[in-house]
Amino acid sequence: MPSTTCNLLILGVIMKRNKLFPFAALAAVMLLVGACSDDKNPTKVPEFGSVEGRVTFDGTWPSSGDVQVSIWASWPPAGPPSGATSPIASGSTIYDYRLEGLSKGTYKALTVGWRDPANPAGARVLGIYLNDPNNTGVTVDPTTHAPSFATPLTIDISNAKTDFTGLNVKADLALAQ
Repeated sequence: MPSTTCNLLILGVIMKRNKLFPFAALAAVMLLVGACSDDKNPTKVPEFGSVEGRVTFDGTWPSSGDVQVSIWASWPPAGPPSGATSPIASGSTIYDYRLEGLSKGTYKALTVGWRDPANPAGARVLGIYLNDPNNTGVTVDPTTHAPSFATPLTIDISNAKTDFTGLNVKADLALAQ
């Protein structure tokens, strides 16, 4: 029998002979309620984070291939992304996205990318999150027609902040050609 139960039984036997029994019983109940409360960890920190925002598309959609939003642990992107949306419907001009279940850590880039079905290894970045309210960070180098970007803004999912909103990206669909 646990010691708390034994103590209560002994206290009950002693108090039956005393007129203070109701007060002692109330005190014992209050002790039990206090001992059973879950105040040892009152605040629970989320284990995972999320990012969300809006993609604004500029240009004509490619005739084939998938466009999606991805978040990466490295820049430039390498290997599979840490998280990605489902393919975005062709013809969209605006797409609201949300990536959930992201592990805590520093993400080096949030991108909008296109994958050519004829060359899956040759994915192209159409836009990146720059925290640029005018969306002026994406340009095309006229000599090579390759995209050139400013350095992407990192996203740090930590105990201090797990959810990020308003991470808007402009995607230039001409870069998918």
